[in-house]
Amino acid sequence: MGRFMKAVRAGKEVVITDRDQPVARLVPIHGPADGATADPIERPADPTAPPLGEVELRAIRYRGRSSTELLAEDRARR
Repeated sequence: MGRFMKAVRAGKEVVITDRDQPVARLVPIHGPADGATADPIERPADPTAPPLGEVELRAIRYRGRSSTELLAEDRARR
C-alpha cells in the first residue's frame, strides 16, 4: 500500500483490480496532476484463486490446550 500512496502523492491515479476487473481507484484529493496516468497494481499470485469475498474458510480442529490456558500459565510464571 505504501508504494501506491507514494504514487498518489506524486499526482498519479492507481486503479485497483480483482482478476483484471477494476474495483477501486485511488486518486489524489486534488485530482491527478497534468499528464498523470493510472498505474495498474500487480496481478494476484494465483490467478485461479476465487475473489476475496468468495473465499470459504473452515475452522481448524485443534485438540491441545487452549491458547487462553497457555497464556494464563505463562503469565503465572512471570
